[in-house]
Amino acid sequence: MRSTLLALLLIAGVAVPYRASAQAPAPAAEETAAYFFLLGRHLENLGRIDEAVAAHKRALELEPESAELRAELAGLYARQDKATESLAMAEAALQKDPANREANRILGSIYAALAGQRQPLRPGDDPAQYASRAIAALEKARQPNTFDIGLELTLGRLYVQTDAHDKAIPLLQRVVADQPGYAEGSILLAAAQEGAGRLEEAVKTLENALEQNPKFYRGQLRVAELYERQRQWASAAEALERAQALNPRAPLGTRRAAALINGGRPAEARDLLERSLAGTNAGAQAQVELYLLAEAQRALKDLGAAEATAQKLLASNPADTRGLHVMSLILQDKGDAKGAERVLRDLIAKDPLDANALNSLGYMFAERGERLDEAISLLQRALKIEPDNPSYLDSLGWAYFQQGRLELADRPLTDAAARLTDSSVVQDHLGDLRFRQQRFADAAAAWERALAGDGQSIDREKIEKKIQDARGRLESR
Repeated sequence: MRSTLLALLLIAGVAVPYRASAQAPAPAAEETAAYFFLLGRHLENLGRIDEAVAAHKRALELEPESAELRAELAGLYARQDKATESLAMAEAALQKDPANREANRILGSIYAALAGQRQPLRPGDDPAQYASRAIAALEKARQPNTFDIGLELTLGRLYVQTDAHDKAIPLLQRVVADQPGYAEGSILLAAAQEGAGRLEEAVKTLENALEQNPKFYRGQLRVAELYERQRQWASAAEALERAQALNPRAPLGTRRAAALINGGRPAEARDLLERSLAGTNAGAQAQVELYLLAEAQRALKDLGAAEATAQKLLASNPADTRGLHVMSLILQDKGDAKGAERVLRDLIAKDPLDANALNSLGYMFAERGERLDEAISLLQRALKIEPDNPSYLDSLGWAYFQQGRLELADRPLTDAAARLTDSSVVQDHLGDLRFRQQRFADAAAAWERALAGDGQSIDREKIEKKIQDARGRLESR
């Protein structure tokens, strides 16, 4: 822990004696605590640590009630990475004066360094309490109306670690404003904003940091993750491409390919995957790439190539259910509903908790208007496994809609559309429901969102006609 402790103490601002042109204190006519205090600092500057410790201890003998002298000795121990001795002396200082800022700073900084190591420093210590102890001490070390960047950064980091994100944000915002080029501060601020559910602010924080430092690899990865969470696939793909350029050996190809497919750029994903597969012999990585390649080829309507890729994936690993999943979709695209049903039922037989297969089969029935009771049963099973999956909610709502049970269709379709705002097919389903409910303005709005969405699995001309119909009915009222 040597380098970790000293680095954290320096960041947090624990006082380090000034070393340049340090002069020995003038000899006192009589021994005083002040004289030995200054002598201890001078000896530390000279690297004579044992003598410095002895001088500080002599000062304490002369002023045994002094919290400041104990805090000074605690700092000396900390600068020598003697955490046990430093903690003991800082705690002794706080027994004399619980509000002593320097002792609290040292205590909090040491506990902050120890919190990440999860190992007890002393017998009987609970490392799980180190972070809370650090926070309590550092909060007492802060001075009102004073900005101490090291302390704010350390305390902000601890707030993030303990999920106190709302407390972390204002501290870290001040750090970033003061040091906009400090990448670690931006990473921490974005983590706090993300933890508080403020994803757009987290993205903006990272985008600003990357403007300052475009070669910040971790920043490119983190902003890509946030773009993925927000389903901003084009931005995610671009961030991953920049990250890959910064670190060519990083295994980012499959993530980038998935973002390209989801972002409506399957041709680029196909080319990327084919290049990667040309240099891959076998293994889990190749299986992921084959699955994504089949999806890219399917999106390009190259169903023959997609089926060949899926067969290749199945041959390489018959137990890999992704091959069966993508094969079922390819068969549906080819109009082979019976073949797709056979594949999906095989998947469910192998794993009754395969929520994706349950949803796929249920949605296939719902989309075709067939076996709707069974479709609803399958989709309810899928939602028991993944209760909050918006795609499954859309499938269930669509099955109820196909049955004409509009009151049951409303909640799942509304929830799905609220969460999948850029999914054209989900917005189309909601538009159909609103039209049947004679909520024509809402229907037109949903269909407008469908046209502005990802464009997958919709007939744009048909939706434009439905919008005209809804608006015409509004005008005729």
